Amino acid sequence: MQHSFHAPPPQRRPTGKGTGFSGFVSSSENILSERRLEMKRVICAVAAIMFLGALMVVGTPALSTAADEVVIGSICPLTGSSAIQGQDMKRGEQLALEEVNNAGGICGKPLKILWEDTESSAKGGMAAVHKLVEINKVPLILGAYSSGVSLPTGQWTNSKKVIQISEASTSPKLREIGPYFFNVMGLDEVMGSKLAEFALESGAKTFASITVNNPFGIGIEIWTKKTVEKAGKKWLVDVRYDEKKSDYRAELQRVFSGNPDVVFFTAYGTESKLILKQAYEMGLKPRIAWYADYMTMWSNEVIPETAEGIRGLVIGPAGGSRYKAYRAAYAKKFGKNAKQTAFGAYAYDATWVAALALNMSGCANTDAIAQALYEVSKIYRGVTGDKTFDKDGMQVTDYYQRMVYKGGKLVPYE
Repeated sequence: MQHSFHAPPPQRRPTGKGTGFSGFVSSSENILSERRLEMKRVICAVAAIMFLGALMVVGTPALSTAADEVVIGSICPLTGSSAIQGQDMKRGEQLALEEVNNAGGICGKPLKILWEDTESSAKGGMAAVHKLVEINKVPLILGAYSSGVSLPTGQWTNSKKVIQISEASTSPKLREIGPYFFNVMGLDEVMGSKLAEFALESGAKTFASITVNNPFGIGIEIWTKKTVEKAGKKWLVDVRYDEKKSDYRAELQRVFSGNPDVVFFTAYGTESKLILKQAYEMGLKPRIAWYADYMTMWSNEVIPETAEGIRGLVIGPAGGSRYKAYRAAYAKKFGKNAKQTAFGAYAYDATWVAALALNMSGCANTDAIAQALYEVSKIYRGVTGDKTFDKDGMQVTDYYQRMVYKGGKLVPYE
């Protein structure tokens, strides 16, 4: 079952007239020709969007270009606890990059992405953005994965008037960062609420949660708890764990001390494997079921028997021609055994949105690129669906599928 959830219609930042072209591909065979047409339409639309001309002035960083290329940056967790997700994100960006360049590049020049490793940490993320901005002089950065990384990096890049497009971060606090920060994924208030509503349908009366102690995990905890208590059910305990520990038995004993019907579970790859393994060894399980958000954060890494029966939500559309074309192109380029998560498709869409905005702005400064991002977001229809930004650069809508972990893989919940 797939759901599309919309935020209330926001008051938008002032932008120019929309360009109004339709969606992308209908099959993998015509993907390149359609995207060439897409790029041409955007280039032609520049002349009609006169407000951009007023923004092409000195005062914000100009586009980083070599003699024959346009350069932007990317920050992904290529090592550490979220490396599988980070590698998938990089592959999504690589696939989009290849298509962009085959479609004509940016302002007649090839697009180049400089990848930096966040090492799955805020400290690593900060080192990455400092290098990309201060040494490489990029005006735009893709990433990051995890609100705990995107919040500090986004606050710093925004202070430098450098655009950052987060691909896999969901804390509502992202909304407060500023005019140079954008996000292509729906925020936690929707995921947390819808996950709790899913769990409430089970008839459960008592609830508990174990979440990573960072802005992402806390955001999910807040919204699941709020939804459960609004429904008149009992919230027993919420436990927040620190990353990179070697033992979570004490946290698990606290979670299960009241024998909850449902336990909400938020964890990254490495920690999820250990937490579920230790719960399994201790014989601890909810009376009804575990419920997890963003299940592809851990579904490729856990020991299958320890995760059997976990219910939850996966972000992103379940199908459609765009999604099928993306998966086919991904398998062709990286092999059928390359591990895919939900996040590679979001990184792919972020790269295309960035490329279209760079072209629409005429390769100008970051104020012009930021305004162009609003325009292209209204007309781009991605692998992950509608990418329209609201007045804060956040998503107006997103898509969630109900899934259950069975026999070592995620399958639709019925």
